[in-house]
Amino acid sequence: ESVPLSIHGLWPEKLEPGSYPRDCAGPRLDLDPRLARDLSRLMPGMAAGLHEHEWRTHGTCSGLDDDDYYRRTLELARRVDDVLGDRLTTLAGGRTSAAELRRFADLGQRGLAATLTFHCRTLRYAPIRGEPYLIEIRQCVDNDGPGGAPGTLLDCADVKRRDQGCGRSFHIAETTP
Repeated sequence: ESVPLSIHGLWPEKLEPGSYPRDCAGPRLDLDPRLARDLSRLMPGMAAGLHEHEWRTHGTCSGLDDDDYYRRTLELARRVDDVLGDRLTTLAGGRTSAAELRRFADLGQRGLAATLTFHCRTLRYAPIRGEPYLIEIRQCVDNDGPGGAPGTLLDCADVKRRDQGCGRSFHIAETTP
């Protein structure tokens, strides 16, 4: 079973973009095997070691142990996928806008839309060149959980995060099975 969204990572970030803590001291990654299996469904980059990089670079700064870090990552990603995944699949090969996706997100979970930013780029090998394609959905999450762990969803505008590169509308790439 494939899902339209995949995980890149979960990392702390300060109000100043790009000023997140990174490379904190911490133990090596040693995921529970069942959790690793669940994570591999939503993080295809595991095959290339993305999960290890994300743990070393960001997870060790999260205030969580490795299993809790990736459980929280999965919980957040599944929530967004549950609300937007089918819609993105339906739109694959077509166009949409951030406003339309936000309306749909709020229908699925009131207030979710404000916690998301959409990031688009023109892609070198896209079917339609020179036009933006959705490449990433980010979610703004506070570090108000136990020990500074990811907790409450934030309104992205309140923490100065916004959509990037999407214009008035953008393409949703077709997925390959």
